[in-house]
Amino acid sequence: MPTTERCLAGATLDPDAALNGAMLTFGGYKGSALSIMIELLAGPLIGDLSGHETSPANEDGTGRPWHGELIVAIDPHRLLGDEAARHRQHAEARFAGVLAQGARRPSRRRHEARRRSREQGVTIPRGLHQQLVRVRDGARG
Repeated sequence: MPTTERCLAGATLDPDAALNGAMLTFGGYKGSALSIMIELLAGPLIGDLSGHETSPANEDGTGRPWHGELIVAIDPHRLLGDEAARHRQHAEARFAGVLAQGARRPSRRRHEARRRSREQGVTIPRGLHQQLVRVRDGARG
């Protein structure tokens, strides 16, 4: 049975079976192509490792990626001129439609947690607080 059909066939408690379909890309061959492009741009083409080449951090530091950064900056006005505002509204409406279908916006939970922390504070264990106070005051340990 193809991997997609196995994924859709039902839940499993077998981790190997679960991973058989856990990494399928969205969008068929176009999604795969997009995935490969991003992997190349954010990995080898900026001097970093590809995702499959990394392994857990180890003592000599060879297992983890080097965390290079790829920044893509697009100026809509340069591309679209006077039509930029209209196209941005179209894109925003499309994005709102995706969110209305239940998609999770990247970083939403993190931003909500940050807002809650600012409003309500953060609870930490008493021992950690005491250790932080000692460090702040110049004592170690």
